[in-house]
Amino acid sequence: MRRLSGMVVAGAMLVLPAFALNGYAQEAAAQPAAAAPQKTTYNADTVIVMYAVNPGKDAEYEQVIAKLREALGKSTAPEAKQQLSGWQVVKSQKSLTNDTSSTYIHIISPVVKNADYSIVNIVYAVSTDDEKRAFYDLYKGALKGALSQITANNPVGAPAAPAAAAGGAQ
Repeated sequence: MRRLSGMVVAGAMLVLPAFALNGYAQEAAAQPAAAAPQKTTYNADTVIVMYAVNPGKDAEYEQVIAKLREALGKSTAPEAKQQLSGWQVVKSQKSLTNDTSSTYIHIISPVVKNADYSIVNIVYAVSTDDEKRAFYDLYKGALKGALSQITANNPVGAPAAPAAAAGGAQ
């Protein structure tokens, strides 16, 4: 019995560290040939995403946004410049959570259809392996989590499309 419990403990010690890293940390530690992380794409005209930042980590999250903007500026992807011009981030004057964390609101309009909006993927695309790890640690330490996402089409109060000309050849 003692031998069996020893084997279980030894097996757990070998397996548990693999679960300590989440998907992005595993990717950062993996070889470059590993599968690419999942893309974040939108098909709406406008997207609003609200993120809670860990208390006291506003400066770090703002560094994340600065690195995002820098990466989009450096990127050779044809859609990157459009993403950069249509992606605004603002800090809410009041937290949307019950603690002291700040809320940052990402307003993306117009959305570049099928472009990858994953902050990690965008920054990783122009980073070295060491830069990827440092960015991941910065991002993970600052971000508490996503609060809400709103996708929308058809702006309210927009002028109606012109009606087709009435009549025709008779």
